[in-house]
Amino acid sequence: MMSNSMAPISITSTAMTSGPLVVIPARYDSTRFPGKPLADLCGRPMIQHVWERAVAAKRPGRVVVATDDLRIAECVRAFGGECVMTAAGHRNGTERVAEVAATSSSPLVVNLQGDLPLFHPPTLDRLIDIAQTAVTTRGIDGVTARAKIDLRDEIFSPSCVKVVVDREDRALYFSRATIPHADPSSPVPPETIFYKHFGIYIYQRDFLLRLAQMPEGRLEATERLEQLRVLEAGGRILAVTLSPVETDCFFEVNHPEDLRRVEAYLADMEGNRTAVSRSKCNKAEFIGPGGFEVKGAGGEKQFCGALRPNG
Repeated sequence: MMSNSMAPISITSTAMTSGPLVVIPARYDSTRFPGKPLADLCGRPMIQHVWERAVAAKRPGRVVVATDDLRIAECVRAFGGECVMTAAGHRNGTERVAEVAATSSSPLVVNLQGDLPLFHPPTLDRLIDIAQTAVTTRGIDGVTARAKIDLRDEIFSPSCVKVVVDREDRALYFSRATIPHADPSSPVPPETIFYKHFGIYIYQRDFLLRLAQMPEGRLEATERLEQLRVLEAGGRILAVTLSPVETDCFFEVNHPEDLRRVEAYLADMEGNRTAVSRSKCNKAEFIGPGGFEVKGAGGEKQFCGALRPNG
């Protein structure tokens, strides 16, 4: 565990209250990592890292944590976040998010998983922009994110959810298995590309409310992946490909050892400032508590999200 605390990301935001509703579902009784939302990450609970980054984005109108646990609610309110207590009987995060969405008039609702402590705020903005267009012009019900898998271990890991898409980037299937198929005892064919799925979902509000009322799907239960309920119901999910810069800090914390990886990454970023080599950018400038401002090959500015320790 790093001994020095991390300076909070700036949460000064130009977000308008009319923007999409962002809900971060948080449960205490995780089988793989009990108490995960409250796990200490460099001096602050993990849920606070996620909330701060969501509020730092420009597109969201309202950011709330949804939980059925008083410990999480008290923690969120203590650091100044908004928390909504939800029913205890929800089968998954989608249903918890839908309970909050039912009280909102926002036409778009973001289900932002609480185990993404270092996602890039501009990435959330980009996904929201894409969703606003896709749901009105392409008949899309929801938008999510994916990225190319470079590590062989992730290709064959059931903890890494894979997604395959059609020619228009609409999800065909999500699985903990290796899709498309590859033999773990043989080299992976270089022409075969695998994509990892990330836990950000942006739904039309009305579709989300209907989805939450549907029975659990057979494939959903088999894979233990709530997004499969959408596909089983005939819904359409657009899986947006993230750039290497956007996925540079996109750690998912599923187990306690994942938290140690995030801490080691943050220590490495602060000690060695390796943003250029990690994100394959031409130039990285440290800009304080908010992280790195990274310039890509075309000179465009992009956010690379390490937080900076005090001291």
